Amino acid sequence: MIDLISSVTASTLRSWRGTRSVVRESQPEKILVLYDMEGCPYCRPVREVMTELGLDVIIKPCPKGAPGFWSEVEALTGKHQVPVLSDPNTGEVVSGSYSIIAYLNNAYPKGVATSEPSLPSVSKLASGARFAKGIRGRDSNPPKMLLELYSFESSPYSRLVREQLTELGIAYVLRNCGKQQLSDQGVPWLRPTFKKYVPVPGSNRAKLLEKAGKVQVPYLYDPNNERGLFESKMIISYLNNQYGAK
Repeated sequence: MIDLISSVTASTLRSWRGTRSVVRESQPEKILVLYDMEGCPYCRPVREVMTELGLDVIIKPCPKGAPGFWSEVEALTGKHQVPVLSDPNTGEVVSGSYSIIAYLNNAYPKGVATSEPSLPSVSKLASGARFAKGIRGRDSNPPKMLLELYSFESSPYSRLVREQLTELGIAYVLRNCGKQQLSDQGVPWLRPTFKKYVPVPGSNRAKLLEKAGKVQVPYLYDPNNERGLFESKMIISYLNNQYGAK
């Protein structure tokens, strides 16, 4: 319960940025790659904007005290610092939250104002609320094929899973499921609609409904074992048992 309360506090401190999303008709031809540390206050605003712009991304975690994907970061930038965005569509490599957010808004605009990265102190408070979760790495046995996580940045339950993936240094495809319409609000069993819930066609919410039978985050799909799981506690237990160092 304390874990969840502190996660809610982190989202509240950030004014629940990374909740709503534009309607994006299609994703970039090649998926973006973000070198990231879940608990890093400078990475957080970038993930918020990616939710708001409705962009999918491959997350390559770079936790402290563990290999993660630091060697790739250093090869790309010559530095030991995240966030770093690699865009295979343009060949661009962009470092730092300000520069990445400006790049995303210019390269993949949707005519909306997205989160500003100008309040690092607030983002640091949000990270502090999580007591350094999602920062330090530990030994693991990463899977061969990329996991797939349906999530949106401000979701308190999804954050717990993303922190675990960072600590284990496991790369994954992040399918952003920001809220795009009034009926997306609320929990799966209590939404503000008198009709059958229908997500925006073509959205990640619609894809999740087709894939798993309901729209609820977090949802993790593991192609290595053909397993799909809802509920953060179950997902975290699965990740520890399946990919934590024995």
